[in-house]
Amino acid sequence: MHIVILSDTLPPDSLGGAGRIAWNLGQGLIAAGHQVTFVTSTPGHSRVETRQGITVHALHSNYPPRWVAWLGLFNPQTVWPLNRLLRKLEPDVIHAHNVHQHLGYHSLVIARFTGAATVFTAHDVMPFAYAKLTAFIDPLNPDQCDGWDYRLPFGYNIRQMRLRWNPARNLSIRHTMHYYIDERIAVSHALKCALEANRLPPFDVVHNGLDLSQFDVPQVNIDVLRQRFKLEGRRVILFGGRLSRHKGDQQLFAALRRIKERVPDVALLVLARPSKYTEQMVYNNPDLAGHIVLGGWLEDAELAAAYRLADTVAVPSVCFDSFPTVSLEGMAAGAPPVLTCFGGGREAVIDGETGFVVNPYNIDALADRLTRLLTDEALRRRMAGAGRTHMEQHFTLDHHIQATLDVYDRALTKRREAAG
Repeated sequence: MHIVILSDTLPPDSLGGAGRIAWNLGQGLIAAGHQVTFVTSTPGHSRVETRQGITVHALHSNYPPRWVAWLGLFNPQTVWPLNRLLRKLEPDVIHAHNVHQHLGYHSLVIARFTGAATVFTAHDVMPFAYAKLTAFIDPLNPDQCDGWDYRLPFGYNIRQMRLRWNPARNLSIRHTMHYYIDERIAVSHALKCALEANRLPPFDVVHNGLDLSQFDVPQVNIDVLRQRFKLEGRRVILFGGRLSRHKGDQQLFAALRRIKERVPDVALLVLARPSKYTEQMVYNNPDLAGHIVLGGWLEDAELAAAYRLADTVAVPSVCFDSFPTVSLEGMAAGAPPVLTCFGGGREAVIDGETGFVVNPYNIDALADRLTRLLTDEALRRRMAGAGRTHMEQHFTLDHHIQATLDVYDRALTKRREAAG
């Protein structure tokens, strides 16, 4: 079948995990014998290009972020060219991923009128929230790790966005999800609960998966990267992504202060594109400067080597984290994760077996779990082996592809029934 995948961003431009997940899915579908075409956005001129042998249509979209609550619904820059393109391509299935900024939710309406089966994957809470979801978290209750109420309190979005709030946004998205989408996917059960608690229609759950072979890199690659970052003889905690308040940088730094007392050679390897915020965070914490290594943005074999040289992976988000790819990558590479309990990550990580799940506001617990993995080699090896086996059984790219194809079959059946 011919599948068109819509995603606002794709590698190498994508800063988040959703674009990378969409790209990996498309590659897997091609390997399974299907035709896949990508549609994405670009701040430059619209163009058609080939990335790794795959056709990518990049549509121009560039506007100030303050208008995202409006243009994320209907973006005049992309609506008309997308309409012409989809009618020309005549796909069997149109699968939208993160489209809430440039391609816009109206892309789903356009998709329906092409006659294709329509599928939408929610990677985060953006269909009902304007920003990170923290309303259900009580920072003063660091021992709580369940019993969440994901329903947004009255006025939450307007307090978050103020003058950037659009009173019609969520109503419009709910209408689109109800009437123009054949099948809806959430990347975790926790995200499904959050979406449905905020009056969106039912979602199926399809967990993301990885190509585990990408993490089987030669030892020489690992040694070279270790030398490059001057990590020889050091215990390494890997943090993937930009440092930010919502990603738990304050909690991680507080834990690192305690860890270095027991593990003096500990290093926190931060993998993200350089930013002023990251540099400022290092500057503001001079006592940790010798323990923080800024690795920059890594891809492919280098990224896999970075995970392989790490002893553990830290995911201390203090917001709803739908299904963090970093924890999957850690288990695939043999670096057990210490993961936030907020969100869907614990659907992949078995606490005490393949990693640890903690409330990141509990600094003692966060520091303790990271320290145990840094100092107890037998524990780390046991968890690393269990994590890799768990990935092979449940979270491979093949699992992701097959589950997605099952959703496509249901969507196509609905289209056929509606047509005749």
